[in-house]
Order: sequence, then C-alpha cells, then structure tokens
Amino acid sequence: MSGYWGKVLRVDLTEGKITIDSLPEEWRKAYIGGTGLSAKILYDEVPAGADPLGPENLFIFSVGPFQGGSKVLGSGRFTVCAKSPLTGIFGESLGGGYNAEEFKKAGFDALVVKGKSQKPVYLWIHDGEAELKDASHLWGKTDTFETEDAIKDELGDRKVQVAPIGPAAENLVRYAGLICNYGHGCAGRTGMGTVMGSKNLKAIAFRGTQTVPIARPEELEKLKKELLAIAKDADFTKANRELGQAMAVVPREENGLLPMKNFLLDRWPDGAKKLGAGEGQDFNSVLKPKPDACSNCIMGCHRRVTISKDKYAMDSYGPEYETLGMIGSDCLIDNLLAVNKANELCNRYSLDTIEFGGICAFAMEAYEAGKITKDDLGGIELKWGDADAMLALLEKIAKREGDVPRILGEGMRVAAEKLGVSDPLHVNGAVVPAHDPRAFLSMAVATATSMKGASHLHGFPEAIELGVTFPETGLKELREPLDPHSPTHKGLAAAKFQDRMAVCNSVIFCFFYEFSGLDFTRLTGFLNAITGWDILPQELLKTGERIINLMNMFNIKHGMKPSRDYQLPKRFLTPHPKGGAANVEMPFDDMLNEYYSVRDWPNGVPSQGKLKELGLDFCL
Repeated sequence: MSGYWGKVLRVDLTEGKITIDSLPEEWRKAYIGGTGLSAKILYDEVPAGADPLGPENLFIFSVGPFQGGSKVLGSGRFTVCAKSPLTGIFGESLGGGYNAEEFKKAGFDALVVKGKSQKPVYLWIHDGEAELKDASHLWGKTDTFETEDAIKDELGDRKVQVAPIGPAAENLVRYAGLICNYGHGCAGRTGMGTVMGSKNLKAIAFRGTQTVPIARPEELEKLKKELLAIAKDADFTKANRELGQAMAVVPREENGLLPMKNFLLDRWPDGAKKLGAGEGQDFNSVLKPKPDACSNCIMGCHRRVTISKDKYAMDSYGPEYETLGMIGSDCLIDNLLAVNKANELCNRYSLDTIEFGGICAFAMEAYEAGKITKDDLGGIELKWGDADAMLALLEKIAKREGDVPRILGEGMRVAAEKLGVSDPLHVNGAVVPAHDPRAFLSMAVATATSMKGASHLHGFPEAIELGVTFPETGLKELREPLDPHSPTHKGLAAAKFQDRMAVCNSVIFCFFYEFSGLDFTRLTGFLNAITGWDILPQELLKTGERIINLMNMFNIKHGMKPSRDYQLPKRFLTPHPKGGAANVEMPFDDMLNEYYSVRDWPNGVPSQGKLKELGLDFCL
C-alpha cells in the first residue's frame, strides 16, 4: 500500500451520507491517482447527458502517491475534476498551496462528492474521519478569504487548510474555481468551483497528522538529494524565486506568445515592461513581492503582495504570468496595480483569472464593434486599456448584475452566440490562455486537442521548443529541441507531452521542476521508490496515454465530435505580420492529422485496437 492509503472518501450530499471505499490496486497502476483516477471514476459514474450543474455530476478532489509523505520537490499539488459546466466535457483544474499535503495526511487518496445538499454545508475531513457542517451563515455572506478565516475560527485550529468557493461560484458563473490559502492555491479552470456551488458545498476543510508509508525510503532520500542539488543550481529555479512568473512577460512579448488586444496586436513592448519582472520592468519595484512557496517547494513563484493605500489596496497574492497576460496585455491594460487588484478580486470571488481576462478582452472587442453598449453594461464604457472599466465589469459578472454581464458569466461560447460575435477565441468553451499558438506551433495542436478545452497545461509541448527534450519516448525526433516555427513533428510532440502531463497531473507534481532538472526518468524513479513498483519510464508514459484516451472517450460519451470540436479559432490561422512570430505559417490540418496518426485516432476517435491495447475495453 506504499504511497497510498487505499481509501476513497465518498459523500452523498442529497442523502447526507458519508462512506469510505477501497481504492483497487489495479487502478493505482492503471490510473495512478489525481487526474487519472478521476477520469476513471467520472467515466464510470457520470451518465451521458448529465447536467454539469445537476446532482448526477460528481465533484472529485484527488491527490496521488507523491503527496502525504514523500516530500518530493513540487509535490504540493492536487486536482479537482468533474463534468465541466463551462465546456460540457472533461473538467480538470490543478491547485497548489498547502491543501494537497493536508488532505493526504488526513488519510484519503480521493474525495468523491455527488448529489446536492438541501442547505449550504461544508465538509470537514480530519484523520480518517469526515462530517458535514452547516454553512448557511457563510453562504452569500463571505468571500473565499473570509470563508477560510471563519472555518478556521469555528474549528479552533489555524492549521486547518480550506478549499472554499466565493460569490461567483455560489452565483453559478460558469468559470468559477476553488481559491485556497487566500489565493495561494488556485484551481480556477473549467468551473470546478461552480460545480461545488451547484451542490451547495461552500468549502472543504482538511486537517491531517498521518504520514503515508514509503516503500523504499533510503532510495527515495537519495533521489531527493540528487534532485535538490540539481534544482538549486538550475537557472530556472533561481529566476523563478527572484522574479516569479512575471519574468516571462517581456520575453513572451518579444517572441509573440503574449496575448495582446484579444490576440489582434503584434507588439506591445512598453506595456509588457510595465507588467513584467526583470531589469527595467515594474513588477518587483511597484508591487515589492515576497516569494512564498507551496508545500515541498524551493522556488516560491507565488508572490505575496501588500498594497496599503489607494483604491487598489490589497493584501494577498499577486498575479502570475497567465493573469498578467489575460487581464493585462490581452485587454491592453498596463496599470499593474489595477491588474494586481483584479487578481485579488477574482480570488475573493473565486473567478478564474484566465477565463475572466479572455472574456473581458472579448467584451472590449465587442464593445468597440457595437455588439455591446454602455447601457448594456450599466454605464461602463468598456474601452481597451481602461483598468477601472475592467474592474467594474469583474464585479458585475461575479454578482450577475445585468443581462449582458450575466451572459458573459456563461462563458465565451454562449456569449458569442447570444451577442452575434463570430470566431470567438475559445476551444470547446474554454478561452485560449496566454500562449498564442502562432509563436510555438506545437501549442496549436495541444490547444486544439486539450481534453478539457483550451489549456496551456494539458500537455505543454512548448517545453521542447524551449529546450526540454523527451528522450524517454524512445523517439529520435524528440531527443533534440524543436524549432518553434517549423511544423515538423509538432503533432508528435503534442501527443507525447500530453501523455507526459497526464502522468504529472496524476502522481502529482509541479511541471516547473521539469525546467529545473526533473526529467521523466527521475520522475519514474521517485514513483518506484515511493510505491515499491519497478516500472520503466516507457511503461509510465503508456499510463499517461491510457489516461488521455480515457478522457477523450469521456468527451465522446458526453457529445464531443472530435472532427468538429478539436479545432483552433480562425484568428490563429492568420500569421502575425510583425514581432517574434512574424510571417509564421501554420499548416494546422497537417499537424493535427499527424497527431491523430500518432495516437491511432481516426478522425479523432480512438480505434478499437488502441482501446484494447490500453486496457480500455469497457469504453467500446
């Protein structure tokens, strides 16, 4: 049982019933934990056609074998999964902070919630036990930060960790998330907080003192010391600790990855400097951030920020690259204090910053085109670069004030249909994040074929275009970095890095450490030392492939048609005329067909032979 408790906590909110199931050993090797385990449970138990906001949908909070005892660098992460209310397909989001360790130490590998409570409740999990507690005094009255404080006070223990939702999730904005540890651990994408809101589940609180057994502790300690030495000396680690992810803004503007004016603009160098971190840039000098690490981390890329006065005052965590890109440059907002404030408000309301930023840029373009008016927005003049207008829109969306803000709270796909906007920048309902696929062509394939809608973290083959190779695939094509502007091997890279990330999100660890020396061979060694297994990297990669195929079959079960739905918005098929990605042609169909060929997915549907090969016969 090393690395696992072998226990799944199940909660039926309709019946008010709590039970504990065993976690089958064969499932551990086949799906590992985290996202993989969640995919198996969701496929088996959520019926086709289930309403994502109905009682039949499941909400799953899960960790993997790396949590609760190993203290492997980067292992302070958890996954939350459900059928997404934003996309209608597989929903997944990952969070950091401190909740993953606390949940695993409480004695469980996963939490599965179904049904709907008659009144607001929160779930209290502690050392092998769980109970539902009344949250009526919190519902509609507290944001995520206030909820965390209130539950800690009520339970009389400041060491309790809390995964709460805020007003946006209570109001069923389709892209609300879980905002943990006062904004340190945000699981924002695909509306997982909205699913909690639909179930009247205000929060989950964790407290644990147990440590999961390790199969080969001496071997694990040796591997950890080796990685620690490598990671400490890595340039990425040093830069991430000193500057945080704001360090990426200016370089990504230069190479054309940064979104600018809803992906319409080619260059924005002066604005990028006002948002970025580094020499001659404003992030550190204006916000004066302090690094704050998740559990089991030496980087501290989360930045604690305190702004003590003026209308942008706040005291929590500052924005990272995605937020700076989506709420900042994508909306042409270079007011760093305002973007920082928007990040805090999104966290308090439990709004996903990527989704809100994309929606705001979409709405600004629609406003400029006359599709949205000042009257539609209750007097807001939603012009490009207007920080205060952006903040006002944020408030209205979170609170569902007004017809158009309510429509914008339904997500970009619905908003575009209702407002008559063509070619909205989403994939299957999820906005394209701050990674313009014209700059790194592998991301065009990965973005279009992400099993949860547009996402930069459902594969990230951009890594091999930045120098992180993947020799463990056994393929010579992935032993050397790939040219970001060449279409060669981009379908292959997208497929293999998706498989790799599926493993990453199931064991679970932070993929940033891949840039600091944690290659796939070392990852496999950690897993073997923790669990007592003796699998090879190639076998572990096959597990990732199994998980991706199962996600795709979940999507198909719930109405996905890959040949229709795994596509890029047309805007990305037109090359940039200027900037770091100028005149880069994207033969998208050729790259996508290569991806399908590598996967053995005719027209995007896994072949019978592939499903049998992966032990997914139950999907046939």
